[in-house]
Amino acid sequence: MSKLKYIFIISILLCGIFLFYLYSHNKFDIKCSQLYFNGDIITLDKGSNPEAVFVADGKIIPVGSESKLRSLLRPNSEIIDLQGNTLLPGFIDPHTHPLVSTFLYGMVDLGGLIYSQPDEVWTHLESKVKQFNPGEWILCKGFDQILIDGLLPPKISYLDSIAPHNPLMIASTSLHSYWTNSMGFKRAGISEQTKDPSNESYYGRDEDGNLNGFISEQEAFNPIKNAIINDIGNSTILQNSVNVLEDYAKNGNTSIVSMGLTTDDPNVIRLYHHLSSKNSSIINKLFEIIGLLPSRKPTVRHFIYSRYDSPHLLPSSVENGDDFFKFLGIKFWYDGSPYTGTMYMEDYYMDNELTNHRLHFPHSHSGAPLLVDDEFKTAIKAYEAAGWQIAVHTQGDKAIHDVLDIFESVGKSDRLLRHRLEHCLMLDSENILKMRQLNIHPSFHINHIYYYGDALALSIIGESRTQSILPIRNAENNGLIYSLHADQPMFESNPIHLIHTTVNRNTRKGNIIGGKEQVSVESALKALTINAAWQMNMEEKIGTITVGKYADFVVLDKNPLDIPSDEIININVLRTIVNGKQIYQRMLYE
Repeated sequence: MSKLKYIFIISILLCGIFLFYLYSHNKFDIKCSQLYFNGDIITLDKGSNPEAVFVADGKIIPVGSESKLRSLLRPNSEIIDLQGNTLLPGFIDPHTHPLVSTFLYGMVDLGGLIYSQPDEVWTHLESKVKQFNPGEWILCKGFDQILIDGLLPPKISYLDSIAPHNPLMIASTSLHSYWTNSMGFKRAGISEQTKDPSNESYYGRDEDGNLNGFISEQEAFNPIKNAIINDIGNSTILQNSVNVLEDYAKNGNTSIVSMGLTTDDPNVIRLYHHLSSKNSSIINKLFEIIGLLPSRKPTVRHFIYSRYDSPHLLPSSVENGDDFFKFLGIKFWYDGSPYTGTMYMEDYYMDNELTNHRLHFPHSHSGAPLLVDDEFKTAIKAYEAAGWQIAVHTQGDKAIHDVLDIFESVGKSDRLLRHRLEHCLMLDSENILKMRQLNIHPSFHINHIYYYGDALALSIIGESRTQSILPIRNAENNGLIYSLHADQPMFESNPIHLIHTTVNRNTRKGNIIGGKEQVSVESALKALTINAAWQMNMEEKIGTITVGKYADFVVLDKNPLDIPSDEIININVLRTIVNGKQIYQRMLYE
């Protein structure tokens, strides 16, 4: 073929790419308007109770009477009859892990929400193993020794016996503990000679120093995770990423916050930018055409805190991205989980059969910090100077106390960055007051109550301390602006379930944990909308149905303010809208 023909073909290809980019770009910015009416409209904007909402080009223009807003209709306006259903600001998940959810998507589920007896778990696993070809990873999630009474951790000899020709990995529900077989360790390059990353993150060994299959915390698990990601392939990861974002939308989320993203692959950031940012780049469009990125369509907004050991992910400035995709800050882990003994407390965990024998907590153990205080203090100073928000994983009362002391010692008198403490299981009154003084605010992992409240009281921290966990009303009464989260993939990002638990504070068995800390339904709704937006410095753009804000909505089949609190759990999400574009609609068969 002559050089001229080569030039002609390449020119046609480049023109095609450019035209496709223009078409896609215009498709996202198409001029459109909608009128929403004939339903309950909960604006969460004080004093506002409109009959209808009018949206133009993705923004809320006016709200008010239906007859007045109908005068604004254009020939191509979409008229949306709510049919008596309820319109709310879109829910915001302020603490979630879509990348980890992508990693776990489609795994064999061994969870305590499905099985109640240990034999059921192992029978299901053994049946699934037979479905895999030799050499394939067998990936499992949801292993839960607390929800499944009597469940013991697997020995490496057992995992080798049921999967002699496959690497096999089991993740706990908390994602702080993992197990793998000999082939799994081999794929990750881990041997008896491999050093443990730290005292809290390590590889379990028997009395002879041989690996026993157990892996504690993230640093030790990272080589396993990287081996799995490398083996399962790019196309699977891309499709799982799309599926995960669609599932957030299905639950009524219009914005999500990746809390602690870590990756060495720059294509992960390229992927999330491509899927969520207002405009994708021409390079990304080219990647989409050749199959390196999935097809782009409107989806949830996506904001990111990078993990403390991945500072290379942060852009050069806090002024990055747009209102659809942006890096907000950095996340640290100061302690771990109450279900692995790594939550850091003032007093000891309980000593009993569950903690000492099944979960292998040391006797008279209260956890330990995961960070060196002086290094953490230096990091706070550096990130504050650059204008980044800081979020810190703190579960135990000692962890919370120490972290607040460290922030206080940094000495910044006018703290405007709205730093956050994550989970806050054992937040006490003294530290609530200190958080207010420091302008640091909590995001509560309320699912501790529903799923683990009974076990916390009976076997882990005791009845007295359990009745004091997650003091949401106390935080609200003292002026803290709090949000709620499910910590997906630990638990599904389901705002309706979070509202239900926050308002009722009941466990799966129906017991009430800390009844004096119940809050109103409106407060719980705000925690998942305007409060979460405030924590992200986005309260002027999302979080309420207010003129000038983005048209991010969720439509529910019941008004949560008008039904008994114990019926909130039965509410269904009918539609999810971002920037005036529908990204989910419930089908009749769902």
